[in-house]
Amino acid sequence: MYPLGSKQRPIIVKVRTKEQAEKVAEICDQHDFTYIIGLELTEDISDLKKAIKERITPVNPYDLCPCNSGKKYKFCCSKKSVELDI
Repeated sequence: MYPLGSKQRPIIVKVRTKEQAEKVAEICDQHDFTYIIGLELTEDISDLKKAIKERITPVNPYDLCPCNSGKKYKFCCSKKSVELDI
């Protein structure tokens, strides 16, 4: 299966305003994701959150957490969702 954010499996994001669309595009460009943005009444950025979480998740859940807390990933950020300021 292709990773989320690749050309074969782009991220699909629905936002309400053009300003939000610009912020999402900026975030996707920073992470080098392929994306599709639609302006909708119902907002859905779950694909973007999943793709970012997949990108920062270590291969081994017992590796140190990327947040630099000193804890193992499994016991620190594995269950936390990605927060975006959009």
